[in-house]
Amino acid sequence: MSTTNIELFFYVIFALSLGSYSAAFSVRWPTKCFYLWRKEAHHLLSIPFIDSKDSIKAKRSHCSHCSHLLAWFDLLPIVSFLLLKGKCRYCKHSISYRYPIIEALHLILCLPLLWLPLDTYSLILHTTLISALITTTVIDLEHKLIPDECCVIILICALSIHLLNMTLETSVLGILIGYCFAYSLRLFYSTIRKQEGIGLGDVKLISALSAWLGISNLSALLLCASLVGILYTITFNKGGSEQIPFGPFLIFSGIIVFYL
Repeated sequence: MSTTNIELFFYVIFALSLGSYSAAFSVRWPTKCFYLWRKEAHHLLSIPFIDSKDSIKAKRSHCSHCSHLLAWFDLLPIVSFLLLKGKCRYCKHSISYRYPIIEALHLILCLPLLWLPLDTYSLILHTTLISALITTTVIDLEHKLIPDECCVIILICALSIHLLNMTLETSVLGILIGYCFAYSLRLFYSTIRKQEGIGLGDVKLISALSAWLGISNLSALLLCASLVGILYTITFNKGGSEQIPFGPFLIFSGIIVFYL
């Protein structure tokens, strides 16, 4: 896809904006989930729940330390972080590096899309899909959770892409076979080992990735993810003491399979 400088500029703004939202979502989604789970647990145990709702209230972007509302010029992806030297304009407390890192990841992983033969609609869908994958990776690494919201976005974008390319059948087959295979593997492992080997979130993620990559790339996706996972375990988790989320390996492998 050939692009002019103006088109490149607006695409960079779009990708960075998605990155900014992704960084905020990766903080707010787990906070809201943990709050609702605590509330439900208290309700089931008939224990009064007096936790504050302040942490999950929908409100404008604000500093997590001084709670000061942030102006638009404080929220420019990467640029504001650099201009403020990584500190809040109001309380001078350090800003987490997660925000510029996630925003930069969006640029690194999305910019190569411009060199693929994609029309504008497909470009937007692929960019949104990759943003959802990055968000899922961050949350799964930190909390070992895979948001259903992200899987739904990946699924919708994948089906829309294949519908546009007249290859919807390979996407639907990917969903069905990917889900059935992963769920069967989960059931088999839990029956033999009496413990969970693959979470339901991973099963949904495999199904969503299969919808994107198609049935023909399912074996390559699982093989690559398994090899990367084994390599990581041998290198960094030799004793097996760390519980490793499989989602990031699936996502990394999915992006590699897509580009290659």
